[in-house]
Formats: sequence, C-alpha cells, structure tokens
Amino acid sequence: MLDLNVKFQEEYKRLDRLCKDYLSSTEGVSEYISQMELAPWNDRRYVSTWEDDYKQLKHVRWVRNQLAHEVGTLNSDICTEDDLDWVQSFYNGIMNGSDPFSIIRKAKDEERRRTAQQRKNEKQRQLEEQKTHYDQPKPKQSFWKRVTDGLKSLFR
Repeated sequence: MLDLNVKFQEEYKRLDRLCKDYLSSTEGVSEYISQMELAPWNDRRYVSTWEDDYKQLKHVRWVRNQLAHEVGTLNSDICTEDDLDWVQSFYNGIMNGSDPFSIIRKAKDEERRRTAQQRKNEKQRQLEEQKTHYDQPKPKQSFWKRVTDGLKSLFR
C-alpha cells in the first residue's frame, strides 16, 4: 500500500502543477475546484460529467491532504487504485483538451461559429431574394396603358 500512496502523491503533485499552469494560479487543484464552483449553471450543461468530476476532485484533494498532513496515513489504505487512475485520467484530460473547462470553451466556440454561419446564410438568402426581385422582368403594360402614357408624355 505504501507504494500506491507514494504513486498517488506523485501523480497528484503532477496534476496540481498542471492546474497551476493551466489556471495561472498558485493554488492548483484547489483553484480548479474553486473555478468549478464559480462556473455558471448554463456553462455546466455542456459537461455531462460535471458533478462527478467536481466530487472526485474534492475527494482526491482530501486524500492528498490526509496523506500529507495526518500522522500514520502513509501506512494505511487511504487511496485506492481507482483514485490513482482518476488523477492520471484527469491530468490527461487537461493535456488533451477534454477536461470540463476545455469542453465548455469548445462548445461555446462551436455555438458562436454556428450562429455566425446561420447569420451569414440568412444574409446571403436575403441578398439572393433581393437580386431575384430586381432581376425579374417587369410585367408588360397593357396596350391601352401604353397608348395613354404615350399621349400624356406628348403634353408635358
């Protein structure tokens, strides 16, 4: 178990350092958790694993704090293989852009792109309608209308 606790601590430190860089913070994982707490509900809808990620981050931070601060915890079953795997997986998620904040950013970028494309398509459609309207030949006036207009132009 000692080996698992040490591996966990090393992987946690690696994740913490990455979070510090990622969020330009001195707090690391704690800052990631704080940012998750501050995220608007509307943004959270993009991430199906939001609550699980949040709870698991808090859990692994608690495990790390127990290992770092409590006497005798290095010799007990504080962390599990699943905890270690999750920390590694979350680290990889940040690295490959599949962590919660990256997912939100990508989803919002996609929405903006889609909205801009829809506006462009609508504008193009309106321009084509206008062009079609102006390009259509005017209906030919009746014979009598042409005659009366011709006579009116003589007297002007």
